[in-house]
Formats: sequence, structure tokens, C-alpha cells
Amino acid sequence: MTNQPPSPPPPSDGRVISWLNAVKGLSIANVLVIGMLAVVAVPVYIIYRALDDEKLLDRFMSTYEETANQQSGCVLRHVQERGGPDNWGISSGFAFQGADRWFVSVVLTHEPSSEEILSYCESLKLIADRMLDRSGNSKVHTGPMPRAETNRSGHNGDLSPAEKEPEQ
Repeated sequence: MTNQPPSPPPPSDGRVISWLNAVKGLSIANVLVIGMLAVVAVPVYIIYRALDDEKLLDRFMSTYEETANQQSGCVLRHVQERGGPDNWGISSGFAFQGADRWFVSVVLTHEPSSEEILSYCESLKLIADRMLDRSGNSKVHTGPMPRAETNRSGHNGDLSPAEKEPEQ
């Protein structure tokens, strides 16, 4: 008879036995801590994976980007509301008083080229100038206009004595 050492158990049985021994050695406090870590770790991992998914972010998050165009003096805004379609707006401010601002805008469903931005901006400036024309020749706006501190035609917002309301 040859003296051979006993053959080791298959590796999977050894691992299972070592895991069982480790579990038997855990106290109730250790089990509770492991359970609380699992309760916290699983939702954190799910959120981490969701934040990495572009389609999911597009569905639940809105987008708002604002870019001032120094060439034209207008503002380009890109807006997308919670998975909705992309919209672009080109706007030009024409009056302000305190914190109030008045704008004229054009909203597009496609991203405008730089030539379109310049063209739309010039058109918006013409509309704003026409709206602020107080000579009575304006056919665009015939009602009272807000008192503007500044505008494109250089009017500083001061009213002439004939335009001022009588003091009571």
C-alpha cells in the first residue's frame, strides 16, 4: 500500500463550508449592519445606474441653455421640457423698468444657424423699434407702452410734460 495524502475536497465544497462557518460566526449586530448596508447600497446603485442613462435623464429632466450672441445683441435659448421636443428661442429685449423686462421673441423647432440668428435678431429689433415708436404712426401697437428706462431708439424713458399724469 502506498502512503498517499488524502485528496482535498473539491474547491466549491471548501468555499461553501468556509462561507457557512463565517455566517455562523456573525453576531446579531453584524447581521443587522450588513442588512442596513444592503438597504442603503441597493437604491444608491440603482440611482447611480439611472443617472448614467441618457434616455432616462432626457425623460425626467428639463434642459435650459441661454447664450448671448455678441454679434447680434440677441439671446439664443435652448429649452426642452421633460422629454418633450427641443425648442430654440431668439429674443431681443426692448424695455425694462426695475426688475421688469419686455422681450420680443421668435420660437423655432430647429436649431438656427448663425445666419438665421442674425436675420431673426434684426427683424426683432425692427419690431421692437416699431413698437416703441410713440409718434402715433405705429400700426403695430396702439395702446399705452410701458415706461422704458432705455430702448433701441435712444429714448431714456422720461416723459414730456404733456405725457405726464397730473399729480393728485
